[in-house]
Amino acid sequence: MHRKQSDTEFFKEVLEGLTTAVIWVAEDERIRFMNGAAGEIFQLSPSRVVGSRWDALMPGLVDDISQAKEKKITIHEYVIEVLDPFKIRVSCTISPYELNHQRGWLFELYNTERHHRIVEEDERWHQYEAGNLLIRTLAHEVKNPLAGILGATQLLQKRHNPEDKEMAFLDIISKEVSRLKNLVDRMLGPKQSAEKDWCNIHELIRYVLQIVEGEKPPNVYVKLDYDPSIPEVLMDHEAMVQALLNLVKNAIQAMQEKGGMLTIKTRVEHKFTLGTQTYPLVAMISIIDEGEGIPAEVFDSIFYPMVSSKPEGSGLGLPVAQNVLRQHEGLIVAESEPGNTKFNVYLPLKQKEHA
Repeated sequence: MHRKQSDTEFFKEVLEGLTTAVIWVAEDERIRFMNGAAGEIFQLSPSRVVGSRWDALMPGLVDDISQAKEKKITIHEYVIEVLDPFKIRVSCTISPYELNHQRGWLFELYNTERHHRIVEEDERWHQYEAGNLLIRTLAHEVKNPLAGILGATQLLQKRHNPEDKEMAFLDIISKEVSRLKNLVDRMLGPKQSAEKDWCNIHELIRYVLQIVEGEKPPNVYVKLDYDPSIPEVLMDHEAMVQALLNLVKNAIQAMQEKGGMLTIKTRVEHKFTLGTQTYPLVAMISIIDEGEGIPAEVFDSIFYPMVSSKPEGSGLGLPVAQNVLRQHEGLIVAESEPGNTKFNVYLPLKQKEHA
C-alpha cells in the first residue's frame, strides 16, 4: 500500500513539472487533478477547481465527453476566457485514461495563442513594410520637385519688393510648399537616431500625460496601473515621447464626446517573441480607452500611412509610432471592440552593461 502511494506521489510530481497543461477527469465527470501549467492557462489555483465538473471550466468544449471513452479526440481553436479580459486559444486532446484503478479522461491543453500572435504580427508587419516602402518611395519622388519649387520661389521673392502685389502670391506658394514638405517628412517618419539612453517608462508616461493635460476633456479620467519593478529601458526619449503621445492622443480623441476612462497599464512579459526574436523579458505599456472602437473595415490597415478612422485624421500618427517602436526592436499591437480599444506597446528589456 505504501509503495502504491509513493508511486502516485511520484507521478503527480512528474505531472506538476510538465509545461503541458494536464487535467484528469474521473468517470463522474469531475476534475480530480490539475497541474500547475493548467492553472496558469485558466488563471486559477488547481485546489479551487478540483471537485468541480469539467464542463463548468470548459463549457462547450464537447457536447458529450463519452465520445472519448474508446479513442482520443482533439479540439482545435477552443477559446478560454480568462480575467482582465483576455482570451486564450488552445488545442485540447481528450484521451481515455485510467488512474489509480479508476476510469476517466486525460485532458491535454496546448496554448496556441502565442503562435497565432506571432503569425498575425509577422503578416501585419510585412504588409506594413510593403505599404511603408511605397509611401517612402512616393515621398522621396515628391520631395525633390518640392525643393526645386521652394528654391525658385525664394529667388523670386528676393527680386520683388515686400510691397509688390506678386509677393502675396509668392508667400502663399512658399508657405504651401513648406507645409507639403513637412507633411512628406512626417510620412517618411523619424530618422534613425543613435541617441539612446536608459529611461524609466513611468517617467516617460508622466511626461506624456503632462503634455496632453491641457487638451483632455473633463469627462475623460486617467487610471494608472503600474508594475513598479520594471527596470529602465534603453530608448531614444524624444522619439518615444512622440510615439506614446500619438497613442494617448488617439485614445483621448476616441472618448471626446461620451467620455470614459483612459487606462495606462505597465507589465513585464516573460519569454516574449517580437518579430523573429524571443526576449527573456519585455516591458509592455497598455493604453486602453472606452471609446467607440476602430471600425472593422480599417482595423487591419491602421498602421498604414494615410489610413485613418477619423474624418480629421492625417493617418500618420500610428505609422510613425510603429516606426519608432521598430527602431527600438519593439512593436505595437492593437485590439479593438466598442468600449474597449487597447494598444499594447512592447519594448525589450536589456541589461545595462557595467564596466
